[in-house]
Order: sequence, then C-alpha cells, then structure tokens
Amino acid sequence: MRRMVPLFLALAAGCSTPGAGAAADERAVAAAVHGMYDAFKAKTLDGVAPYMTESSTCYDVYTSQLLIGRKAVLDHFGAILSRHKPGEKWQSELLDMYVAVDGTTAVATYKVRTAAEGGTGHMLAAVTHVFVRESDGRWRASHLHRSWASPPK
Repeated sequence: MRRMVPLFLALAAGCSTPGAGAAADERAVAAAVHGMYDAFKAKTLDGVAPYMTESSTCYDVYTSQLLIGRKAVLDHFGAILSRHKPGEKWQSELLDMYVAVDGTTAVATYKVRTAAEGGTGHMLAAVTHVFVRESDGRWRASHLHRSWASPPK
C-alpha cells in the first residue's frame, strides 16, 4: 500500500498528460464505477463482484478497519444493503467524478449523494477508488475509500 501513495500523489497533482488512449481508459474506469453502483443499487452483489479484483480492499468507516479481499468487501456491502428496510427505495447520485490514469493504474474521485425516495435522509460521501487494468484489459477496483460528510442542515 505504501508504494501507492506516491502514485496517488502524482496522479492527483495532474502529472500525467492524457492522450487519446488515456481518455478511453478514463471513460472505461468511469463506466466501471457506474457499473458497480448500478449493481449495488439493484442489490445484486454478484453484479458488483466482476468489477473488483480478488484482493480488493475497502476501508470500513463503521469499524475503522481495512477489509481485505473481494469476499470481505462484498460482505461489507451486503451489510450496508441489509440496513435498508424491505421495499425501501433510495436514490444515489454520483457527482464531480475525476479520473486520472497512469499506465495500468487509475484513481477515480467523486462524491456520492444518497437519500431515501423523496430526498429525505440525505447523506454525502467523498469517494476515492483505485483501479488496475488486469490482463484481460478490464479495469477492476483494487481499493475503495469513502468519507461520509455530515448531513446538511
């Protein structure tokens, strides 16, 4: 993980110059993020799994622990989904996405606004997603971190 810090800083500082290939990669990473969220909103964890590496990690804000491995992360996502009441409808919107690609690694940062249907219970999170391009050419999430903001007053 330590070796990812300099890479993240370089990407965040905008040190790479995107070309035509980089733009296609940025779109592919953004599509992967949206695919994961669409599957999560549909409550199909089997639909989320193909977007993750086997060794994906996620920081659990509820327990302050780093979850390691696709199964642990999917179990965490399942626990989040189980907090919703049966039949409860909710909205989720991705905002201000920025994707930086450097070779076979990409970082996507964005905000997620969620609310129960009708806009009640609004929550906002800042998200950082690290992706790797695997040997099959697909971008898969290797790490996810969310930081929840306080609900607006």
